[in-house]
Amino acid sequence: MIMSQRPLPRYFVSRQNDDSFADCISTLDPCHAIDSFFIGGRHLVEREWVVTIDSAGYLKATDGEKLGSLPTEVQQDLAFNEVIGSAASRTLDSSSVYLFYLEALEQPPETPGLNDPVYLYGTLYGPYPSSSADAARGINGQLTINRMDLLAGLVDSAKFAFNYQSVGSDTLRCFNLLLPGDREEEIAQGKGLVMAYPLMPAEVVMGEPWNEIVVSGLLFDLLSALKEDLEKEKVNHPLRSTTLPVPNRAWLEQQLETNGYQIKGNVATRLPGANTGIPKMLSYALGHLIKDKTTLPPQGSIDDFIQIAESTIKHLPDFPSKRLKALRSRVRAVSPEARAQGSRAKSAPPQPARIPAGQVFPAQMGNAPAAKKVDWMQDFITKHRPAGAGETRLTTMSGLANSRTTQPAKKPAKAESKLNAKPDWMSDFDSQPAGKENIKPESNEEKKNKKNESSQPNQDWMKDFQ
Repeated sequence: MIMSQRPLPRYFVSRQNDDSFADCISTLDPCHAIDSFFIGGRHLVEREWVVTIDSAGYLKATDGEKLGSLPTEVQQDLAFNEVIGSAASRTLDSSSVYLFYLEALEQPPETPGLNDPVYLYGTLYGPYPSSSADAARGINGQLTINRMDLLAGLVDSAKFAFNYQSVGSDTLRCFNLLLPGDREEEIAQGKGLVMAYPLMPAEVVMGEPWNEIVVSGLLFDLLSALKEDLEKEKVNHPLRSTTLPVPNRAWLEQQLETNGYQIKGNVATRLPGANTGIPKMLSYALGHLIKDKTTLPPQGSIDDFIQIAESTIKHLPDFPSKRLKALRSRVRAVSPEARAQGSRAKSAPPQPARIPAGQVFPAQMGNAPAAKKVDWMQDFITKHRPAGAGETRLTTMSGLANSRTTQPAKKPAKAESKLNAKPDWMSDFDSQPAGKENIKPESNEEKKNKKNESSQPNQDWMKDFQ
């Protein structure tokens, strides 16, 4: 039986002997929305699309007309993002779009020029829209772009980050980036557009989509590598005199202390007997050489890194490139007609079957995809490293996720005074029902409150939204 060939972007190479058509598909329900945009064009009807992620880390694009079929949590994400003013406000002037779950960035050693080719590893989905079920199947592989494409993609798409409700004052965000998957001639015709998502691994965060720390680390590694090349080639550029902040100062200090350094304020001092070798991530943060006494860089936010990246690419030679100009021309504001069409009412979903707490829905467990393996990336990396070349610079999203804010050790709680301390024997009765001898008679106010509560309708369903 001959199967129809699935179209792929020109600059994407799937892994050899790829069996991902058989296993990179998930039947789990989405747990979060991570993006929303319109796909259309001057001769195509604009239609909204919602990108979601499930708890196993698989992406999916859903037509906006099927919004009512998405789980409640996803609809809540979309409503919150839109209410705070970050609704889908861009149209990708294209006939189709690919989704790319970005798992690692490779910056090969000794590549000539400032606008080095870089390699992105991850899973490709699409194209969307598509009538084929294969669009939902992920393909592991490598996407080749250059450093300018990646930096500009992160900068240009920052204003389209998806927002989530947070316990603090600021919202949590999921950043995305639009990348060229083909030549500028094809991009100019609305082909080969790739929406990439540098997300934390599912096994680390179980479907949490916010990715500020990952994107901060990605920008830091790109900018620090570019700064090294600028200094090596003696190019006059503002980045050379810029002190790059680090995504996580607490992690940096912890790693230095582990390797035998003493931290006092902003200065790290090497102690006698400290390790002479420096871990790879520390050399990225402090340069390849570290003195016995080194001033530590400050910590930067995601907005700081985006601002530095924006200033950096403006001063790069030949910026923007023809391909980048063609890509930027494919992004425009959504037409009022498309917005109005997407604002129609949606029907209520059917009442789901309730599953008792503590039980697992057997169908989902049986269809849950296996954990992703990243060993296949080494096949590509080996080919990019010529004989005698230095070590390649590999930035993995899992590594960035693991270097999230370091939690300080919990201090022991202060001892309670003997007068207020609770005797140990009382804990035996914490989960026991009170006996008659321990029940206090109800006051008139308590009886009145109980009567009012019994007259109120059952509002347990509200707890689902809390």
